[in-house]
Amino acid sequence: MAPRSRHSKSASVTSSTSDSVNGGMLPPATPVSKSPSPVTTRKARSRSTTSPQGPVTPVVVITKPDDAAQPLVPRKAKEVGKFTLTIVLSTLLEAAFQTGASFVTPGDLALVSRWPDTTVIVGLLGWKLAKLSLYWFRGFDAYDVASVSLLLFTPQSILLGLFYEISPITLTATTLSSVLANALPYYFFRPLSPSHKPGSAPKASLRNRPILTDPYTAIATSLLATTIFAVLLEASFATFLPEWLITHFMGLRTLEPAHRGPSGLPTLLLALLPAGVACMEFLFAPPTAAGSVLLAPPAIPFDPATASFAAHVYYNAWGWYTARQKELIRRTVFLTALLVTESVVQVWGTVAGVELPGALGYAGVWGLGVVVVGVVLDWVGGPSD
Repeated sequence: MAPRSRHSKSASVTSSTSDSVNGGMLPPATPVSKSPSPVTTRKARSRSTTSPQGPVTPVVVITKPDDAAQPLVPRKAKEVGKFTLTIVLSTLLEAAFQTGASFVTPGDLALVSRWPDTTVIVGLLGWKLAKLSLYWFRGFDAYDVASVSLLLFTPQSILLGLFYEISPITLTATTLSSVLANALPYYFFRPLSPSHKPGSAPKASLRNRPILTDPYTAIATSLLATTIFAVLLEASFATFLPEWLITHFMGLRTLEPAHRGPSGLPTLLLALLPAGVACMEFLFAPPTAAGSVLLAPPAIPFDPATASFAAHVYYNAWGWYTARQKELIRRTVFLTALLVTESVVQVWGTVAGVELPGALGYAGVWGLGVVVVGVVLDWVGGPSD
């Protein structure tokens, strides 16, 4: 006779006990069932009914505010406050710096300046506010603002220094006053981008770190941009610019620098070296570091078989560029438009005897120079993609 299982014995004992208690035949218990027995259910009910009676306290459910939406309004208010302080501080600093510069300059700039009326003053102030707003909403940091401000003053400084015989002290003091007044508020209220501090930026936040931290690359790129500006300006001196200046610029003191030929190239290289450094900081470093966000969503690949006509136009015009090229194109277009506008406003609006066609033609030379520098820097940065 085979030994009986322990589970079978327990089941038989339970069945007999239940039969004796209930006084009748019950179906056999199922061992695999885990549902609570009637006794257990009754015990749970007896516990809940024996709880002490008392006043019913309403349950208040406190919902947790959304962490992303909660600081949205304070963050916007903080950004508006920073932007307002940047505008006010830059205006006050430029007024203070220009006043201080007037004590160390010989005053030769006033002899060739147009006498400003109320309309000109309001227009120049509005243009300054527009530039600062563009810098802020474009996300520029102090290095970007300083580089753009220096490049915007270069055409006027070259014109006044070569053909109006304004002293280098006056030009240096005026340029530094504007650059510092524009860049210092951004240094206080906006952190530097990783491309402008490659040595201390987090490792995962910077692309092409060896290129950005190499001093020889920075020097070579700056000299390349300087040479492009100098050669292009010297070519304009040898072709159309002297006649253009005589026709549309009344009150010129000399045209000798335009007729020096190759002997005047070293002077141009030395005078344009700060502009070359500014081009390296604004047009080379940020695009080279572009596309360094590791958690960016992957781009949807372009499928010419299923893409729409609008998708084809977008891809052929813009979509196939790399992140470096897109950032370089944006900055080149921005700088070209701003440089041409600034040159026209400053030369035609502040220098006496300058006609509007003359200012447009002179500004076009510098706009072409920025485009050529952008194209060459795209070729230089190609291996970094």
